[in-house]
Amino acid sequence: MPQYLADIKEKEFFIENDEAHHLSVVARRGEGDEIVVFDGKGKQYKARIDRVQKKFIRGTLLAPIEIKKSAISLELCFAPTSRNTLEDVLDKCTQLGVTSFQPVSTARSEYDLLKKWDGKAERWHQIILSACKQCSRGEVPVLKEPLSFEKCAAQADKPSLLAYEAEETHTLAWGLESLHNPNTLRVYIGPAGGWADEEVIIASQYGILPVTLGPHILRAETACIAACAKLL
Repeated sequence: MPQYLADIKEKEFFIENDEAHHLSVVARRGEGDEIVVFDGKGKQYKARIDRVQKKFIRGTLLAPIEIKKSAISLELCFAPTSRNTLEDVLDKCTQLGVTSFQPVSTARSEYDLLKKWDGKAERWHQIILSACKQCSRGEVPVLKEPLSFEKCAAQADKPSLLAYEAEETHTLAWGLESLHNPNTLRVYIGPAGGWADEEVIIASQYGILPVTLGPHILRAETACIAACAKLL
């Protein structure tokens, strides 16, 4: 059953604006129909629609739904290569269970994310939200504003792995074991041209462990999806 983002208050829910329009007009759901609602913060309920007005829906919460969570809270730090690949990564990795997205600019980045950010951030948030509805996630991942790789690495607030094309021995599994199987993790995926030597040195300075994703060189967006699928 599709789920809808709602403002949840004690025993009631409220849906407004575009979400209400989609539910009542596009999905053709009306008073008395049962639906699934979620608040985007980890709560999900079976619910009943009680009242439908123009761009406003009110209803009653019937029963909570147990939400399945991944064993790791994973932040994906990645260097987008184009608008289309960025959107594909947001969609697929939301479905896989990524907790937050941190776009980064690198020495070899070709896509200038900063120039696109203000005009596209809302669209990208909607892509994440749509993926949550598709896969019945109760928590909407956070999409952070872009940072340079060096600034992101300097935060050093989470155990971190760096997918590095020149690494041949140390795998993701090795990385997790070396970090004592953390509950919170950050993984870095570079641009199409790979990481610059100075970035690998910076990563080492901040305790970010280089790992391999396998014997083949992957496209940047494939590497994002493959790493997240393996880790989650």
